[in-house]
Amino acid sequence: MKAASLLKLICGLFCLLSFSVATAADRWESPETVDGSETIGLQQAKQMHAQGAIFIDVRSPRQYGNRHITGALNLFLNGSFSEDNLLKVAKKDTPLVLYCNGINCSLSYKAAERAVGWGFSNIKYFREGIRAWSRDGNAMDFVE
Repeated sequence: MKAASLLKLICGLFCLLSFSVATAADRWESPETVDGSETIGLQQAKQMHAQGAIFIDVRSPRQYGNRHITGALNLFLNGSFSEDNLLKVAKKDTPLVLYCNGINCSLSYKAAERAVGWGFSNIKYFREGIRAWSRDGNAMDFVE
């Protein structure tokens, strides 16, 4: 009986450990850098915002409508994000800050890759995105 209980305990611990490892491994994170762009953190994003830099929110229009960085334009990666639309708001050497939901969101790094591929030379990849911006208490807009 004691051997059976010990075996159940070992199996239970093994299952718990396996689940914990799998859960941690399943948390995908966006790359820290994108070739041809500059990764910026929250402090640099705040400074650039204060200086009037162009911020591009590459999330869906629904997410943008719920909340976005004050003054940001919405060019959804899977919709209106295109070379032509970027050229409507900036020249290819103008600093553009691209962001999405944060480090677990793939949209901003994919947008940065595309923009660099189109020849934009001053892309700022704000990897931490709107989550870090919001947590820090910075200016946000909401579309009603």
